[in-house]
Amino acid sequence: MQKVAFITGCSTGIGRELAMQLNNQGWKVVATARRIETLESLEKAGCLVLPLDVTEPRQIKKAVRDAVEICGRIDLLVNNAGYGLILPVLDIQEEELRRQQNTNITGVIQLIQEVAPVMRSHGGGTIVNIGSISGVAPTPFSAAYCASKAAIHAWSDVLRMELQPFGIRVVTVQPGGIVTDFGKNSRKTVEANFSKSSWYAPVEEYVFARANTSQEIATPVAVFVKRLIPKITRSNPSALIRIGKRSFTLPLLKRWLPSALLDRMMMKKYGLHALSPRM
Repeated sequence: MQKVAFITGCSTGIGRELAMQLNNQGWKVVATARRIETLESLEKAGCLVLPLDVTEPRQIKKAVRDAVEICGRIDLLVNNAGYGLILPVLDIQEEELRRQQNTNITGVIQLIQEVAPVMRSHGGGTIVNIGSISGVAPTPFSAAYCASKAAIHAWSDVLRMELQPFGIRVVTVQPGGIVTDFGKNSRKTVEANFSKSSWYAPVEEYVFARANTSQEIATPVAVFVKRLIPKITRSNPSALIRIGKRSFTLPLLKRWLPSALLDRMMMKKYGLHALSPRM
């Protein structure tokens, strides 16, 4: 029986590459994205493509319903769609904060609530939530994004226990630096929302630099996905998977370095030392 994978955020990056590689390995892939026209190449390759904005509950319900009607089942759900809000906390507007939470947290939970009953009806399945090492080791100018990923890590930990009795496995993936459009998209957010009147205007270049940090010495997305697939498709996957540049070093620094020392290192890296007369 052909297994079915439902993947969000397939327009670019990890989602697109994961859809393509799973499709090439014989899976029936349901590839979703906000703009379905970005999925043309995946459709030509044989994927079922569906429009899905994870911030819209009605679209979530419809996409899952359509996928089940066409494919009959869902064996693997990968919550990959995400939004990276890069701004100082004092500069974040309510609308952007809501978008961050709805995309990276609420939409993920609502999709799981729709897919879990489908998995249970067919004897189980695997849910993969794409978190981030940023949710383990937060950095300046990315609090909203880091907090959203930390929240998904916590949700995943609880779901892993709650869904285990029903044969549903929950896996948290915490990528390091992966070559994607994250930096470009985050920079657009900074450009649209950063104010010249910000307290952090004197170190503006560091705010913009944070948007591109994940792309520094990053792991190619095809390499990341090739390593990821056998880990998430095995019958008993690990609860936590870390792959990519700095995916181990940053959590170790967070765990073992004194907070004051790590704070000073991060503040210097992101220019905050220039604003503080005490450093």
